[in-house]
Amino acid sequence: MSITQRVIVSLGATLVAAPILLALPLTAIIFRESAKLADEVAQWNKQCGSKPFYDETCSKRRYELGAELAKFVALVNDELDALREANPNAPPEFIKESNGRRQIMELEVRNALHAIKCLGTPSNDSQCAAEAAAIEKDKATLQAEYKETHAIFDQKWISLPGKVEVSPAPRKQ
Repeated sequence: MSITQRVIVSLGATLVAAPILLALPLTAIIFRESAKLADEVAQWNKQCGSKPFYDETCSKRRYELGAELAKFVALVNDELDALREANPNAPPEFIKESNGRRQIMELEVRNALHAIKCLGTPSNDSQCAAEAAAIEKDKATLQAEYKETHAIFDQKWISLPGKVEVSPAPRKQ
């Protein structure tokens, strides 16, 4: 993060309205990108989930989708950097809102990394299924707190599915 960005974040943390106005655009971009990627993961699973790994078109798209998910993780990390630098002397409402947004962003990262790892894995992969269940549980917990902590955003969040649909094992020929 540049010095200018740090100054802006530090100054904004002392005001209640300013940090929300500064953070909202990146948060909105993250939510929009998350929804787009969730659709792309679902589409890939529908079109390519049962195809063998050596299907050239599906393999190429899987690599591209993995790269898009990795770029998404980097984008969310930018938001996390700003949230980590919140002024501890800021008003309690701001601290609560920032901590809640940080938890949501951390879950977005966890969900995207899970999608990367499990894209194209067999449906009986126990590790992917267990992580999907854990993500879904954490997502439900955060959603229960959403109205109180994050109502300012008044939009859908955590758009990547809590459970990434895993495909059947590829056919080997």
